[in-house]
Amino acid sequence: MTSVLDPGTADLTLLQDRQVAVLGFDAMAAAHALNLRDSGVDVRVGTSPDGRGAARAEMEGLTVTEPADAVAHCDVVLVPVGAAGRSPGPREQDLDVVQALLHEHTDPGDLVVVTSGEPVRTGRLTVPDGVDLAMLRAVGDGERVREEYLDGRGCPALVAVARDESGAAWATLTAYAAAMGALRSGAIVTTLAHEARAARYAEAHVFAPLWAGMESAFEALVRSGVEEEVAYLAVVHELKARVDQVHAAGLATQFGPDAAPGTEPVDGARSRRAAQEAASPLEQVGRRVRSMMSWIR
Repeated sequence: MTSVLDPGTADLTLLQDRQVAVLGFDAMAAAHALNLRDSGVDVRVGTSPDGRGAARAEMEGLTVTEPADAVAHCDVVLVPVGAAGRSPGPREQDLDVVQALLHEHTDPGDLVVVTSGEPVRTGRLTVPDGVDLAMLRAVGDGERVREEYLDGRGCPALVAVARDESGAAWATLTAYAAAMGALRSGAIVTTLAHEARAARYAEAHVFAPLWAGMESAFEALVRSGVEEEVAYLAVVHELKARVDQVHAAGLATQFGPDAAPGTEPVDGARSRRAAQEAASPLEQVGRRVRSMMSWIR
């Protein structure tokens, strides 16, 4: 059974005497910085004071310093990085800079939090001896994470601890997740390796083939004489409509009670309850996960 962090174990006092450095101020970094700040956590945004991110952070009333200064002053560091196949926070070439900052300015007992396990898996991001390493990946983009927090709810998250040199990494991460609002919906415990593996596999076996299939279908339809606009609507627009429906209500809304394309309904599965019981494991897990997402209830 999947483990979920218990909100009752969150002790926000663990963050009261600690400062959090958030590197960068893209949408996800901003959501972390603002949610933590509004939960009473002392936050510094580490970014170039001359950049647009710095101006936005200062307009929000956040303290902005150079990244090196932020990491040196704080004992919790948030490194927003993208999962496999998605645009990262710090650009890939900047990970070397982040790596140097962490090794030069973190101390034993500090905690580094990443938003994806991929750079850790590849060895692009490591932490010095004595420094804890954890992950909090919000299920939602930065705007959603912020909106849900402000509405008194929260985006669920995937959480993991890769290194617990201090013995307090899980307790601190749980407090961090609570300050983010994630525990209002649920924080699913995993590992950095599992999160990275799932992201890579989905990119290779779902997203890349889907993109190739869309392009191939569009080109084939146009070659057959179908108007480009009609081909686009059939291939892209209709796909989005179906994915939106699956995301909101599950696979069975598209493929019947057994949630498999091209199959007939299971005998006797004529009620909603019977359909749910006959659904595939993917659909059953989907119901559990969707129940954590307040914005699609």
